Amino acid sequence: MTASIRVSILSLCVAGLACSGGGPPRPSVRDASAGIDSLNARLVDAYRSRDPQGYAALYTDSAVFEWPAFNTVRGPAELAAMARSSWASLSDMDLRLTVSNRRVAPDHATEFGAFQQSFRDSSGARMTEFGRYVAFLVRQQDGSWLMDRFFGFSDSTRQSSKRP
Repeated sequence: MTASIRVSILSLCVAGLACSGGGPPRPSVRDASAGIDSLNARLVDAYRSRDPQGYAALYTDSAVFEWPAFNTVRGPAELAAMARSSWASLSDMDLRLTVSNRRVAPDHATEFGAFQQSFRDSSGARMTEFGRYVAFLVRQQDGSWLMDRFFGFSDSTRQSSKRP
């Protein structure tokens, strides 16, 4: 191989390496986890404040919500309507999320976990529903996160205490 061919190949390799690092820097897993934790905190707050619009704002425009007890819900408008309807007979709601595993990629993440949703039903009984969930989250251009797909199911619901 001639010297000029070797120089040309070396130049192409150097140019290729220089170009491969282009684009925005890749966010760290720690930064992604902090953003997703913030999203989860806003979800809990939407439950506590019984805010269907705030709840729906946590999802992408193409979001899908699946739960065996409900018809599949698509998009923020349907999510707000579902929350408004299902929360109507409940009061004093609280939600706890326990994340068991989170897998983060540059533009999306998958979260697996358990939840406890406590509330007072229409008779005044304090109930706690226990269940599992998986959420597919999408990083937005501003670095924030929204849910794009949510699947959950209830393990059990128990009365926590008698009427107040």
